Amino acid sequence: IIMFKKIGLILVLWCFSQMALSQETPIQPGDVLKVSVYGNPDLTTETEVSSTGFINLPLLGAIEIAHLISSQASEKIEQRLIDQKVLKNPQVIIVVLESKTNTVSVLGQVKAPGKYKINAGSRTLVDFIAIAGGLNPNASKDITIIKADLPSPANKITLNMEQIFVDGETNVLTMKNALLQSGDIIYVPEAPVFYIYGKVNRPGSFLLKREMTVAQAIALGGGISSVGTTRGLSIRRKSKGGKFIDIKVNENTLIQANDTLYINESIF
Repeated sequence: IIMFKKIGLILVLWCFSQMALSQETPIQPGDVLKVSVYGNPDLTTETEVSSTGFINLPLLGAIEIAHLISSQASEKIEQRLIDQKVLKNPQVIIVVLESKTNTVSVLGQVKAPGKYKINAGSRTLVDFIAIAGGLNPNASKDITIIKADLPSPANKITLNMEQIFVDGETNVLTMKNALLQSGDIIYVPEAPVFYIYGKVNRPGSFLLKREMTVAQAIALGGGISSVGTTRGLSIRRKSKGGKFIDIKVNENTLIQANDTLYINESIF
């Protein structure tokens, strides 16, 4: 009976150890590690796992450890130390200082760019924009998600924040490819601008909104001044060849990024 109890205890402990191993997060490319060798501080180093899964260690050179858990990586380094006759009985400890696993990068025009952890309450674009402090005033409403698990160019998804909140198209956030996963990147570019000059009350540069017309642009410029006219409206626009061209427009013409709208003086 005692023997069976001992065997049972050993099996229970073994099961717990296997569960712990299975739950430990594997080392990933991009992780920053501290590798310590007990009693040998000169061999201790901090290093980043390369994109190909290797780290470089003093006296040992490159060792592939990506997708191993810390204890397995430690054993591999210990064996390399023995094989190369550096130490007879090494004890290696690996600590993950910064993990790429389960994080999303938020870059560009947000108040606090950085890497943020995925958890049960943070899964979508809106979640991570909020965690990063929200958008800057000059942020574009067209935001790009770069998916880590898809090949280029299919890995780039653009979502428009105005469509999501103004038009009520919240269903875009429930699309499978719009849910964020480890290694995904959110990039918020600067909003495109246009310029308005001539006989308007408030000339200058303004943020360009989606499908903005000349009439809406004039309204942003404070309206036409008392000596201005809507006749002879023109836009200076850069062509595909890089040259600026003048285009005659009307109040329904759509404004493009970097357009310069000019309001003429009335001759009457």
